[in-house]
Amino acid sequence: MKTATDLLQDFEEATNEYLEIVSGLSQDEINTVPYPGSWTAAQVTEHLCKSDKGMLGALNGPVYPTNRPADAGVNGLRETFLDFSTKLPSPDFIIPEDTTYDKDNLMEAFKAGREQIGNAIKSLDLTTTCQMPIFGEPTRLELIYFVIFHTQRHTNQVKLISEKLVSV
Repeated sequence: MKTATDLLQDFEEATNEYLEIVSGLSQDEINTVPYPGSWTAAQVTEHLCKSDKGMLGALNGPVYPTNRPADAGVNGLRETFLDFSTKLPSPDFIIPEDTTYDKDNLMEAFKAGREQIGNAIKSLDLTTTCQMPIFGEPTRLELIYFVIFHTQRHTNQVKLISEKLVSV
């Protein structure tokens, strides 16, 4: 199992890679649908913001001691989220609105949520189990890995969106 320091580094790398791609898009580009049926890069970012809010609620919510390895579910999360050949359904409560987003406000909201998650990694006992009905009852550690893999998945998506916008 990785240390909190290593986990924080993985989290920050995933976050920074995502930010680098999205930051390179203009206000218009971030709100442009690249192809039919796709979200915009802004919608992907809003989706991550909504997801992060839910994860923060679970990380800071009720927990209890874990009676299994704290990282038991990590490989399953990795296999699911980093399989870019599959499309995963999104729960309704984190589906972004079909609207025009202000890039600066959206980026600030994303960064603020990420800062809170980073603080959770530094300060919480990641081996405890959360009472979160969405995924059963994962450990805090598994939730952090979910955030990392979810970010990596959407980094791949935003790279494809960005490439499509350049080729238009």
